Amino acid sequence: MNPRGLATYTVPMSLSTITRAVWRSLATAWTTEPHGPVWAPWAWTMVLNTGIAVLITVLSPTRAGLFGENFIVSQCIGLVIHGLFTGIGHLLSIEMFEMPAGLRLLYVMAVVLAGSWIGFALGMLLVLRDGAQVAAMLGRASGSLIAMPLIYATLMVVLFTGVGRWRARQLAAARVQGEHLRAERELIAARLALLNAQIEPHFLYNTLAHVRALTVRDPVAAQRMIDALIEYLRAASRSLSRSLIPLREEIDSVRGYLGVMQQRLGDRLRVEWAVPAPAMAVPVPPAALQTLVENAIKHGIEPSSEGGVIRIGARECAAAWEVDVSNTGVGFESPVRTASSGTGLVNLRERLRLALGPQATLVLEREEPWTRARLHLVAPVAAALPTTTGGER
Repeated sequence: MNPRGLATYTVPMSLSTITRAVWRSLATAWTTEPHGPVWAPWAWTMVLNTGIAVLITVLSPTRAGLFGENFIVSQCIGLVIHGLFTGIGHLLSIEMFEMPAGLRLLYVMAVVLAGSWIGFALGMLLVLRDGAQVAAMLGRASGSLIAMPLIYATLMVVLFTGVGRWRARQLAAARVQGEHLRAERELIAARLALLNAQIEPHFLYNTLAHVRALTVRDPVAAQRMIDALIEYLRAASRSLSRSLIPLREEIDSVRGYLGVMQQRLGDRLRVEWAVPAPAMAVPVPPAALQTLVENAIKHGIEPSSEGGVIRIGARECAAAWEVDVSNTGVGFESPVRTASSGTGLVNLRERLRLALGPQATLVLEREEPWTRARLHLVAPVAAALPTTTGGER
């Protein structure tokens, strides 16, 4: 189980996934740090050994019809050479692709010569099962075991050079892509930080000014407002440093904010909640809901002489969630409504886009007597946590 209580599992790899991983490993198959499955470099070596066995069987008159023996000897030679490259590379931290061309040729020739002798002896021992015959054959084949490995080493250097260039191009492309992604992440993080920093601070200033006025004429009310402000700041301070938070945390912050505003507006502000438990884990940008509540109070409730009701609700819609903030204050067309540049909503739309993608939207609707701001959130729900529904004043 993960820290959020969600079950975790490993997705089984399909044959196509394994095949793609093996192909990608070819570029680093004979390096000290190959990519892909651990067995992939050895698999590529065995494929190369099999090809050599086929060529010997077809092209050599003395070895025609002896594919089984050719296969065993070829695999022994190739796997021993591979093992020597791997062992020496790890022991001495040698990366052949980074060597100068001349030194790389000498290194490869030395390893291939040693591996050819050891692998040939091992292969013939497996075929003949007679040490004396193997020793005699090594003597007769000494010329071939010098000339052929040198030719093989030259071919390997050509192969390694081609693979090295391919690998260099892959690494360069991956490096450019990584730098692009890193720059994009840093840009998004910077823009999110800037947008979070632009959240309207007038609420705090106005609240402190109101507390100052109350301390003289109604100290008890001033104390209640300070307590409500502390609760709001405690909830809000946990959220603004992140790009996404669960709706549960955003509601905690909004409850604190509404507690302060109800101290200021009294009976002119009434609040209703209709948020089901599964919605509490829906990810939202911090202060998203609060921005809508602030907008509803500033442009709907406060300009109305009678105040009004703010209703906060959420409902599941197909694979998404919709979160609403509605109010019965003045509507869009009311002359009483204060002028606004709409900066808060523009800011919120940008934060939605950056944090959740272009599918996350904000829509304003008017359905008498309600003015509604609706968030359409497409991110999947991570967990379901309990909440309280119903009304409060």
